[in-house]
Amino acid sequence: MSAYRTMIIEATRCNPGDAGMIEHIMRDDIFHSTLDWQTGAELSAAARKAAKMLQENRELYEFERAQTRAISEQMRQAAGRQAEA
Repeated sequence: MSAYRTMIIEATRCNPGDAGMIEHIMRDDIFHSTLDWQTGAELSAAARKAAKMLQENRELYEFERAQTRAISEQMRQAAGRQAEA
């Protein structure tokens, strides 16, 4: 588990599964950047905001996550077929 996910769990009391989605929301929807330049206080506040966003839009975020995983799997399979050829 990343240090960010540990901080997210401490700041929001979320489960480890949600911590990954909250980290993604922080990167993509709140900061639009990496997290390494934020202070601890900014990260904690963003984690709480992202947790609220996840709670309000869970269906959308779960759909996005499933789509990303499906596309990644398709790419892995295509790469495997190319390597075999």
